[in-house]
Amino acid sequence: MLTRIHIKNFRSFSDVEIGPFKRINLIAGLNNSGKTGLLEAIFLVLAKNGGVPFRPPSRKQTVNLPNLFRVFSPQADANQDFWPWLFRDRDEKNDIEISISTNGGPEEGVLLTTKDPNQLAMVKGGVLKPAENLGTIHVLRPRQSGITLPAAVFSSHPSDPVQDAIDYNRVILKRGKKKVEKLLKQVDDRIEAIEAVQTGQRPLIYADIGLAEMIPISHLGEGFCRLLDIYSELVAGDAKVLLIDEVENGLHHTVMRTVWKGLILAAKELDVQIFATTHSAECIFAADQAARESKLNDLDLVRLDRVKGEIKATIVEQKELATAKEFDWELR
Repeated sequence: MLTRIHIKNFRSFSDVEIGPFKRINLIAGLNNSGKTGLLEAIFLVLAKNGGVPFRPPSRKQTVNLPNLFRVFSPQADANQDFWPWLFRDRDEKNDIEISISTNGGPEEGVLLTTKDPNQLAMVKGGVLKPAENLGTIHVLRPRQSGITLPAAVFSSHPSDPVQDAIDYNRVILKRGKKKVEKLLKQVDDRIEAIEAVQTGQRPLIYADIGLAEMIPISHLGEGFCRLLDIYSELVAGDAKVLLIDEVENGLHHTVMRTVWKGLILAAKELDVQIFATTHSAECIFAADQAARESKLNDLDLVRLDRVKGEIKATIVEQKELATAKEFDWELR
């Protein structure tokens, strides 16, 4: 598991260390306080596959960092309008440095620079190697990678039901169908089976809940559909870190408890660490309640605030959340 992250000159972060992290990490704060930026920073270190720069090791193979968590027009020039803005205040004189620590593992990171990567590698003692180029920005990583934590990424962007059905076949091919169904049955005990079925010219996902016919999963609610999407990706991609931006978006607050019950099941049974941003107090308390009911004492709230132009991180431990609810403390 990730235990800490150190971020320098990235987005709104000047120089901040955040941690220790737990199994479930809720990230809260006002707008423009760095919540999404923290997810991007984690992703930058974990995304080690080649191909499209920073391609997530997930089903979204055509998606890279510019539109992973944010809305970025495909007609825009990422080399002009996205990548340079990763540098704090767009000041490219100061390199971006992001490093993470893990349980029992070495510290490992990534460096983004506009300087000559070969000269920089010499200055650093030859411990870095160029990995990707983003226009004039070079991405350097350690020569030896000691951390292997595949990441699955989810945002509030709506999914395509047909593509979801196609992707579910990856679960079947990986022999993960029974595992996904077992997880979903613990959320909704009516579940007998989940199948991708060709109806007419397009496939859709159907659920067997003991009726005369299987029903489209859309009839089981948005919360259930989101859990199926997440479970499928975690199982098919063997992911160990789950990054979710604005986890409550598109969901009524009354289903948040069900969603968090499902996410905590995934954390426990699939050995997954979760980082999820939220603006919702109901979401925070639903996560806390679901964790307590499942006897998971491994949840913290990471509160990000701007203090005199700098991002400050405060860890609110799980045992303090009940007190915060009782006294109506502002956590978001």
